[in-house]
Amino acid sequence: MEQEKAPLYEAVSKYIKRKMIPFHMPGHSQGKGAPRILKKLFGEKFFDFDLTEVSGLDYLHYAQGVIREAENLASKLYGTESTIFLINGTTAGVHAMILDSVKENEKIIIGRNSHRSVIGGILLARAKPVFVEPEFNEEFGIITNLTVEEIEKAIKENPDAKVLLVTTPNYYGLQGRVKDIIDLGHKYGLRVLIDEAHGAHFPFNEKFPKSAIYLGADLVTQSAHKTLPTLTQTSFLHIPSKSVNVDRVEQVLSIIESSSPSYIFMTALDVARREMALHGKEMWDRAIEVAEYAREKISALQGFKVITEKIVNGIDIYAFDPIKLTINVEDLGYSGFEFEHFLNKNGIEIELADLQNVLLFITVGTSKRDIDILLSVLRKVQPKKEKNKIKMERTPKAPPFAMMPFETLKKDFEVIPLKEAKGRVSWGIVAPYPPGIPVLAPGMVIDDDCIDFIDEVFKYGGLVQGSVRQGSEIAIRVVKGV
Repeated sequence: MEQEKAPLYEAVSKYIKRKMIPFHMPGHSQGKGAPRILKKLFGEKFFDFDLTEVSGLDYLHYAQGVIREAENLASKLYGTESTIFLINGTTAGVHAMILDSVKENEKIIIGRNSHRSVIGGILLARAKPVFVEPEFNEEFGIITNLTVEEIEKAIKENPDAKVLLVTTPNYYGLQGRVKDIIDLGHKYGLRVLIDEAHGAHFPFNEKFPKSAIYLGADLVTQSAHKTLPTLTQTSFLHIPSKSVNVDRVEQVLSIIESSSPSYIFMTALDVARREMALHGKEMWDRAIEVAEYAREKISALQGFKVITEKIVNGIDIYAFDPIKLTINVEDLGYSGFEFEHFLNKNGIEIELADLQNVLLFITVGTSKRDIDILLSVLRKVQPKKEKNKIKMERTPKAPPFAMMPFETLKKDFEVIPLKEAKGRVSWGIVAPYPPGIPVLAPGMVIDDDCIDFIDEVFKYGGLVQGSVRQGSEIAIRVVKGV
């Protein structure tokens, strides 16, 4: 019965009904001064909800009232010691986990498949990253997960490491051996952080992989907006462990997050939590049914392959998220980037493309009719006459650091053509996006393998964040004079 409440939503709605005269920010004064074009776009009532910390609505970074009530309900639903609303996305959660867990010059063991936000957090913490190479699925050309064996090797080689941060599941819904990894980290006295950005929905249906929240992790962050019916930029930071100082984590967040949190975002999180508590299982049952229908129909079409639960091998892939729909198009002679353009022209927007695949998310809002429209588009596809079998290479091994990431930021940079960058030191993060896995991090010595990988992604139409486009060529930022 308690989960039927939405305390923040209820308090905001009650406040709006009071029709208070606003002499406070934001500058649109509850829509009275909003541009007409925005009123037409969003509707008049939207601006009523765009409030600041007015009477009775609490403070995110000093939550004592309705925000704390809403977070406590989320904590009870997820079964944690504490759950905190994030309004700067999971990036803020990743940064907070790192800043709370590792001190300056301490080592943190991370996967080479970590999101760029992990590098950002390490830079802020002035920590020393130790990379572990993930496995790679040759058939679909995607990075999967870290193995227990490789992590243990890294721990033994770095006995002074303090923290282990693992990103799983990956973008494609492939989860690693989370329980064994967490147990291993704790065996060696490491705090274990899990970037579970793609797993906010896991607790709400038994057909999903099991969340790291229930497998012993010390801190877990999730992108609510990636899979739950909420707004972009809304996320959760979960504290499952009694050993973590919640007050310290909250103080870290108060430094790195906005001091003007969006009540629209926080209200959306409160209501999405309520939806999951009351209707999550049946909503996800329908979504899984739609996803299974899509896989069955698409795999029957000539030239298409899809990832199914058969990819699970118990080594680097322990579980498969059924709402992730990966379609491989290499047998048709297309790159994933080319195929994305084809789908766009035919009214289909996807989550991401890589050299061999396109990835689609099936959500609680996806219907079988949507899949039927997708199928009608796929049936139009003709194989290329001259097939270029494009294969994704595994991300190059992490090059050595000439300087630590935090030292790099103090230096000046210059922009040079990628092809001339061998032996230079990367100034920034260079990452094909999505999925946002850095090929180069600040301070890394640039080698041929990294140059070739970046160039290949760029050549076939991929977006490379951290690069500079110079006509048909690509350039990157390097440390000046080094």
